Amino acid sequence: MQNHHLSETRLIGFWNVFVLLLLGPVIALVYALYAFGYWLSDTKLGFLVYPYSIAFAVVNTAHNWTVCTVLFREFPREFFTTTRLKRHKSSPDPWRREQADMLGGFLNSQDGGHY
Repeated sequence: MQNHHLSETRLIGFWNVFVLLLLGPVIALVYALYAFGYWLSDTKLGFLVYPYSIAFAVVNTAHNWTVCTVLFREFPREFFTTTRLKRHKSSPDPWRREQADMLGGFLNSQDGGHY
């Protein structure tokens, strides 16, 4: 039985994984900003979450329109990355589905059940 929580990188293909690795620093920055906002909500500085959320929404949208456009080789239909990943979760195209599972796994590692 196949585990749908882990992606099969062999289905994604060499060049797609290669591009993902090249864009890794940008992707890591967005995930770090997400984790920082999550941490911020649990501190005494929780009042900063709302302005931070607006700034993060801009960063997330820019990430979706740039990095994810390159990774998925299509212009987005959605504003946010998670919405695009959820759409590709049930894609008939195996490399898009597995790539979405891999990126969604990164999200779930910080926020269980997010993807």
